Amino acid sequence: MTNARSKLLTLTLIALSSLTLLSASGCAGALMMPYYLIYGTDSPAIHQNEVKEIKKGSKIVVVCRSNLNLFGAANPNADLATGITCVVSKNLKDKKKKKLEWIPFTKVEEMFDEEEFNSTSFEKIGAKVGADYVIGVEIDSFETRHSTQFYQGSAKVLVRLVDVEKQETMFRESLPQFTYPPTPVPTSDYDEVEFQKLFIVKLSKVIATLFCPYDPHEQYAQDSDFPER
Repeated sequence: MTNARSKLLTLTLIALSSLTLLSASGCAGALMMPYYLIYGTDSPAIHQNEVKEIKKGSKIVVVCRSNLNLFGAANPNADLATGITCVVSKNLKDKKKKKLEWIPFTKVEEMFDEEEFNSTSFEKIGAKVGADYVIGVEIDSFETRHSTQFYQGSAKVLVRLVDVEKQETMFRESLPQFTYPPTPVPTSDYDEVEFQKLFIVKLSKVIATLFCPYDPHEQYAQDSDFPER
């Protein structure tokens, strides 16, 4: 069988399968089955066009900061920068197989004191650490407690992709308030540091949708992350 005939037969079988399901169940959603079988469930990155402009071999640093006066373990800057770096570097898909170098946030911390860090532009921070691009995240709000007895993370962030050499912002996106999990969990069941780290992982994945393909259904049933103890 030729390659063309094989492809035609596959598509015909997919179409017949979906029509059979549609007639049996009356579900219009079955018409989408061929799409999912061929393309999968991932949606494209929200800013895929800007991401495609990143050159092969570029150096990227993720910089997170806030003016929330959060100290010690409660300060999300380093953990969120590390989380975003991990998620985006792992899930970024590029047909050109470009190789990107990710500069750790620890290098930023080593080169800037707190006052200088908060007052310096993302472009200048990127230039000083030798980055070609900066993923800059301004944390407008960040909470891990719903009340004294319950945890529920909540955060509001503004994200930029900055071209350091051109000294310009490629995109600027204010994300909707992110709340996780949908139902608060008792503080007696989880350590606060443990909960904050899990919340930051989830927030990192939300931010990564700006840069990477993602499954839009992943956000459903998030309460299942917290089984009863």
